[in-house]
Amino acid sequence: MSHQKEKLWHGRFDSAPSKITEGISESISFDHVLYKVDIRASLAHARMLAKVGVITDADFAAIEKGLAQVEAEIAAGKLAFSAALEDIHMHVESRLTEIIGDTGKKLHTGRSRNDQVAVDTHLFTREALQEHRQDLKALLAKILQLAEAGQNTVWVGHTHLQIAQPVLLAHYLMAYFWQFSRDLELLDFTLQSLRFSPLGSAALGGANYPIDRAMTAEELGFAEPYPNSMDAVANRDYQLNYHFWVTRLYLHISRFCEDTIIYNSTEFGYVTLGDAVTTGSSIMPQKKNPDIAELLRGKAGRVNGNLQALITNLKGLPLTYNRDLQEDKVYLFDSIHQARQGLKGVLEILSNIRFNEARVRENLSRGFALATDIADFLVREAGVPFRDAHAVAGNAVGFCEKNGKRLETLTASDWKTIAGKDLLFPAGFFDPLSSIARRQGQGSTNPAAVKAQLTRAAEFLKQT
Repeated sequence: MSHQKEKLWHGRFDSAPSKITEGISESISFDHVLYKVDIRASLAHARMLAKVGVITDADFAAIEKGLAQVEAEIAAGKLAFSAALEDIHMHVESRLTEIIGDTGKKLHTGRSRNDQVAVDTHLFTREALQEHRQDLKALLAKILQLAEAGQNTVWVGHTHLQIAQPVLLAHYLMAYFWQFSRDLELLDFTLQSLRFSPLGSAALGGANYPIDRAMTAEELGFAEPYPNSMDAVANRDYQLNYHFWVTRLYLHISRFCEDTIIYNSTEFGYVTLGDAVTTGSSIMPQKKNPDIAELLRGKAGRVNGNLQALITNLKGLPLTYNRDLQEDKVYLFDSIHQARQGLKGVLEILSNIRFNEARVRENLSRGFALATDIADFLVREAGVPFRDAHAVAGNAVGFCEKNGKRLETLTASDWKTIAGKDLLFPAGFFDPLSSIARRQGQGSTNPAAVKAQLTRAAEFLKQT
């Protein structure tokens, strides 16, 4: 579908910009995704102009009908985009004017592309966050579901990637639940930074018409207009908040994926990933690679790069609007896409994972994971000072390594050799579940404490 190629700002100029200038200036190649929010904001602006008498009711009716047609054409892929018209805002207005004539030229009265693009990106970011919120809650619900099923399953806790102590699988999973729950809290804070409407700020000093900014703010779902029009068009703090949110979200995603990749390896074997979240090798038929987890881990660097790019872009920019800010949408749209993929990707991994308790128990045994329990037993039952008890437990591990034994296979004679006296451990002492039950305190891996965590987490999800 054709549309006029004349710049909407052509009046001051005698000749067209060069092709390279046009190529550098265009943003339609990426900002076309804003068309729905741009039309939504334009409708609110036009309705307000009619209310305050700047345009007639007949003008508004024509604009409303024309914008509906423009939106339908873009949605159907019938509106051809051109670098000559630079951005989505000029495409919408240009096509509107083709449809309804000179009345379409009245739409931009009392606004600038400065406040227009600001309100569009506010709306677009807010909608993305609302979508992310639902995806994040679905992820939290899945983690909680798996944790509830893992209340009696033994898992392994690591420090320095070395076997440390046995924990419940539920406890391990809940560590990620609480990390992602903080992302939900930060998401709500980020939404709050989008509560002001920039529409009506015009280029920077406000409009030369009796506009009603409170009216457009209310219609578009904002709490109120920005209190300062210069700040409204220059501000990108809400995008910084968004990028930091995505970056921190991906730090948690990346750590989860790192665990998954390691635990899925043959050497560990703690988890098995299903076909839905793995891929094969082009040359090695036996391979079943955790590519999705690896790609999500890699995206953590990508979104961090978007945050750093915006920070660098904003540094030193004078007030108010500068064309440098056109680049903000490149970072924003990419991070929104990555956030969507990350949240859905982790949910898919958790929907296609099997936890291998037998392999975990074997590694806990060969990793001498109950050494601390031995030291604590000597302190508690025999009154041995902890440092001395620690040495006995360490000697026991050394003895096992030299003699090809495990802690649970040591005999009474072995213990007398190790400790210099008879030691008698209760039946079942070396069962990892017994060790887990001995942990104490709120937030511990003790089954009762874990159950309390699950109850608290379920309540958290209800309240959010």
